[in-house]
Formats: sequence, C-alpha cells, structure tokens
Amino acid sequence: MNFRLGVLPYKSVKAVVDTRFRFYGFSEAETLTDLAWRERVDPYALYLDEAYVMARGVIWEGMDLRIGRIIQNWGSVDQFNPVDQVNMRDFSDPMDYGKKVPNQMVEVSLYPTDWLSVLLVWVPVFKPAQLPDSAAYGFAVDYDTRGCFQRAPIPPLSTGDLKDLEGMFASLDPCGLNFVSPEVRTLLPETTIENSQAAARFQFLAGPVNLNLTYYYGRFGFPAAYTAAAFVTSNPDNPAVTDVKYVAEVLYPRIHMAGLDFNYSAPWLFDVGFMGEIAVFFPETVRFGLRAWQGDTLAVEKTSLNIPSDPFIKATVGMDYTFTSWLYVNAMFVHGFFDEFNDQYGLHNYVVGAAELKFKDDAWQVRLAGVFDLTDHSAALSPYIKWIVFPSAELTLATMYFIGDTDPGTTYDARSKFGHRAAGRSTVSFQAKVSW
Repeated sequence: MNFRLGVLPYKSVKAVVDTRFRFYGFSEAETLTDLAWRERVDPYALYLDEAYVMARGVIWEGMDLRIGRIIQNWGSVDQFNPVDQVNMRDFSDPMDYGKKVPNQMVEVSLYPTDWLSVLLVWVPVFKPAQLPDSAAYGFAVDYDTRGCFQRAPIPPLSTGDLKDLEGMFASLDPCGLNFVSPEVRTLLPETTIENSQAAARFQFLAGPVNLNLTYYYGRFGFPAAYTAAAFVTSNPDNPAVTDVKYVAEVLYPRIHMAGLDFNYSAPWLFDVGFMGEIAVFFPETVRFGLRAWQGDTLAVEKTSLNIPSDPFIKATVGMDYTFTSWLYVNAMFVHGFFDEFNDQYGLHNYVVGAAELKFKDDAWQVRLAGVFDLTDHSAALSPYIKWIVFPSAELTLATMYFIGDTDPGTTYDARSKFGHRAAGRSTVSFQAKVSW
C-alpha cells in the first residue's frame, strides 16, 4: 500500500511525504519466543521512501533547493543504469528490483539557460544497497545427501592458493566436520565529513537529443570481500568431530565515477528510440587476506589483490520502438550487472529484452521480459499478465524465474549468476492494486 502526501503552504514551498506499507513472505517464527512478535509471525514493513521540503527560486529564480529524505533516479536507459550511484538499490522485494534505498541529502538545482540544467547533491551519510534474504547463501556451507561436508565458501584467491587451503582439510573426515554458521561482518565507513558523498549532473537539451554528464564521489553500494578467518578446533564433546568457525569481513570500496548518458528518438528511422550510458569507475585498491588456524597454530595465510585501482567501465546501450498501439519492444546490451565490480568475480555481459502487448482497449496487458547472461548462460525471466478491471483497479499475475547452474563452482568467479542460491528462489506473485 502506497501513500503520498504533498503540501503547498506557499506558492514557492512544497513538502512531500511518500510511504509504503508492505506485507511479505511467510511466518519467520523459529522459536517459541518468536511467536509472541507479530512481525515474525506475519512479516510486514513500513517504508518511508521520501520526506523532504522543497523551495523554488531560492536566492534567484533559477535556483531550487530540496532538503530531506530523497531518492535520485539518474540515467537514460530502463533499470540498468551504471551512472545511477547516489541512491543504492533495494532488493528486498524479489518482484521489484527498481526500488531504491532513500537517503538524507541536500539537493541544489540550477537553471542557467533553456538548454542546460545543473543538479548538485551532497549526501552526509552513506547507505548501502539492501540485499535480498538469499544473499547469505553466498557464504553458505554445502553438504551432500549423507549430511557430510561438501564445500565451504570460496574466497577470492588464486587457484594455487585455493589448493593449499583445501589441503588443510584433506586429511579430515568430511562427515566429522561441524561447520558453525559462517559469520559475515560488514565494515561500514565512519560517519565523518570525509566519508560523505557528492554528485553532480549536467543536463543538456540539444534538439531531439538529451545528454547528461554526471560525476559521483562516494562508495560502491555492494560489499566486496576484504578478510576471512577459519578456526579449526576439536569438538569438546566428541573427539571424532572437528569444529570449524568461519568469519569473513566485507567492505564498501571508495570510488570516483564519471558518466555520460543520452536518449534520442530518430525521426529519420520511424522514431526508433536509442539510449545509452557509460560510467568510468576509479576505485580504491582492496586487498583480500585469509588466515586459517588449527588450534593455536596458524596453518594458512594468503593474500590476493581483490580490487585493483585500475579504472574500469560499466555500460548499457539499447533501443526501443512502438510498432503499434498494442505492441512495444525494447532491447539492451549490458556490461556489468547492478552488483558487479572489477573484483575477482569480474563483470559479465548481458542481453536484456522486453515486449509489451495490449488487448481489449488496453484492459489486458502482457509483458514478456528477461535477462540472459552471455558469460555463464544463466537467465532470469520476469513475465506478467495484467488485467485492468476498472480504470482505478487492476490485477497482476507475475513471476521471477531463474535458470542456471546451481553448482557454485570451484573458484570464486565460477558462480552462475542466476543459478546460484544467492540470487534467490523463483517466485510467483498475485497483486491487486486500487488507486484513487
């Protein structure tokens, strides 16, 4: 349920509050104590997406000011926007990966001419992306059908270093290994002025071409592997069992990003729409370190360069076209998914496509959409059928279906993008929407 309130106390001042109330999932009660808490028995969440005050014509008529909880949406393509780094993604809803994590910020808009607008943003405190519940499976321990140890989380090490690490466990009985639940700690930056973020966008209107130049200084919104430690000890209650405790740390690398995006409708080619984005990232260096102890003895110590300081590119190019009033299609090539960075996992290439069909005076809408990973050949399909019962009421049947290799592989970069359990489960949803 969404609720948006706008108040105009004065012709040049506006206050906005935008909220969402969402029920999701099934009962999460795991203990008797959990049954006493409604949010565990019947999960729900209240989101405050935006709450800000806006003043127009501050200092001079060509300057606007917004202060508060704001969501920025930058870029020209559909969803896959590498230049859009101010607000991080919210993946808590598996059926809607277009949501953002709102943040407190100060925004200044300048309009010096008819063909140029400038947007300046300052964000005091960094907020990371909100990951899906399935993200923890990226660090899960796998067991075979007998319940014996099969595979531990794979750190970003070279093949040779991974073999040395495997050698530490080679002499142990896999059915006698008791892996304590892996612990992953996030290292958020301190709340200081040095860790605040800044961004700027210059928007040019040149006839049929909209062109934007963007800059962002801050941090990447998805975590990168930083350290890991394994502690191997004998179980005090059963000498035949070996306990293994795995603790990892992840951080959010600092970045500079310079980007360009555009959209253009070609009148000389049946008004086909062309759009594109390119973002050049300048990351800080991140070295990964791993240590493993057998009792009080340091048995393995390895380091690797997880993120080099070399600049790298993420980009999206695409086109769309409305064939008739009842058929619309778009297609894109994407280099680098939302969460991908120039670490040892690397960047994949994708093809994204969608077709929207409308029938019965737009009362019935069918959308066929999907993402295909050209690197590992996994895919995510997200079709839906929508019935607009009345102009203010609609019903939607949708699914998110993942296809890919469920085996996480033997090296850090061998994980199937959409087949891995960390991507989440295939989901079907039925939605009813009423607006007034």
